[in-house]
Amino acid sequence: MNLKMRVLAWRHKAWVRSDQGSAAIEFAFVAPIFFALMLGILEIGVMMFAQFALQNSVMDAARLIRTGQAHSAALLIQDQIALPKCAADNASDQSPFSNEGQWFKQQICCGVSPLIDDATCKSDVMVTVAAPSAGFAGDFNSLTVAGTAGTYFGSDPSNSATASVASQNTACQIVLVRANYNWPVWFPGLAKLLNSNNADNYLVNAPNGTHLLTATAAFRSEPFTNGVSGC
Repeated sequence: MNLKMRVLAWRHKAWVRSDQGSAAIEFAFVAPIFFALMLGILEIGVMMFAQFALQNSVMDAARLIRTGQAHSAALLIQDQIALPKCAADNASDQSPFSNEGQWFKQQICCGVSPLIDDATCKSDVMVTVAAPSAGFAGDFNSLTVAGTAGTYFGSDPSNSATASVASQNTACQIVLVRANYNWPVWFPGLAKLLNSNNADNYLVNAPNGTHLLTATAAFRSEPFTNGVSGC
C-alpha cells in the first residue's frame, strides 16, 4: 500500500473514532427537557409566590375591617379627607378616595405590589366584601354580583348600592373577604404540556391562558365602637 493510501486510511480511522461535536448533539437532545423543567420551576414558583402575596395582602386588609380602621377611614372618606395610599405606610402619599370600596381595594393592591402593578391590580383584581346574615354558615357562592371587578359590599350584600357608610364595618359582625386575580401564564407551550397530563388543568384553569389566584378571609370584627361591650 502506497503512502497516499495509508494516509487516506489513517484519516478515515481518525474521522470514525473522532468524538468532536458529540457534546453539541447530546445537548440538542437534552436541551428541550432541561429548558422545559427550568421554565416550569420558574413559572410555578413565581405564580405560587404571587398566591402567597395575595393571601397575605387580603389578611392584612381584612384586619383593617376587623379592628375598625376601615370604619374610621370610611368616615374620613365621607368627609372628603385624603388618606395615605397605603394604610400600612403612613408615610405614603396622601390620596383622595371616592368611596370605602376603592380605599379597601387599594390596601390589597399595596400588599401585592410589585408582583402585580398598581394599575393592573385596580383594573383586574376582583374584591368582594360582605357580612352575610348566615354568619360563618354563609359562603361566597351566595353573594350577589360575585366576580365583578372592584365589587365591595357593606353589611347588606343584597343592597350594596344603597348601604350607608354607617351600616358598614359594624362591630361584632361576621365578614367575608375575597380577592381573585387571573394570573397570566408566561409560557403557553409549557401550560399546554402540563394541562394535557392533568385533567384538572392545574396551570391554566381560567380564560385567556391564565391561572386563577384566590385569597379569602373570614372573621368576626372586634367591638371597636362605643356601647359594644363584647361579641
